Amino acid sequence: MKKSLCLLRHPSLPAEYGGRYLGRKEVSLSEKGVQEAERIKEKIQEKFRKGIVYSSPTKQCKETLETLEFPKEIQAGFREELQELDFGEWEGRSFSELAELNPEDLKKFADFSPAFRFPKGESLNEFQTRAKGFKDHILSSPDRSVFILSHGGILSILLCSFLDLPFSFYTKFRISPSTLVYLDIFRNGQAVLTDLIRVSSTRRSEWPG
Repeated sequence: MKKSLCLLRHPSLPAEYGGRYLGRKEVSLSEKGVQEAERIKEKIQEKFRKGIVYSSPTKQCKETLETLEFPKEIQAGFREELQELDFGEWEGRSFSELAELNPEDLKKFADFSPAFRFPKGESLNEFQTRAKGFKDHILSSPDRSVFILSHGGILSILLCSFLDLPFSFYTKFRISPSTLVYLDIFRNGQAVLTDLIRVSSTRRSEWPG
């Protein structure tokens, strides 16, 4: 019997964070983001309001959950695996800054070499490993309708993992804030992307889209 997944990237953040790499920083949603969350409520298929909910433990995701108003009996599971990449010393910097200061490391990141580690941050191998671990958890669970709220980077990597694509394909998914992605996963483990709904067209940074 198939599973159905709904992936949601949290809504927009304040404009001062635009174009910057945000990994572990906890930020409140912008006013625009709260308005997006209100519109998202109308787009979530009803079966996901009765299923299991997983979320990144960050402030922006918790605020999103509050606005989405899932039934009281649905308690979200906050999972560390759903945290965004730990960018280390890259946190808060823009693509253009890094292209000027550290072009060699930026190329390694673009090539998505598993051995690459952000200065004082996470390695891409560690990032991929926790994405695989969360995927295995979803596949082994009995839950048939799963709602996942997280960040653009980890959601792109999860999509690659569920669809059996190389992780380097993350750039092929441009998951803007307030984007809903629907997947069906069949008993043999094969996944199909069934719908993608963008509530906001804002692109926050070059990672990952």
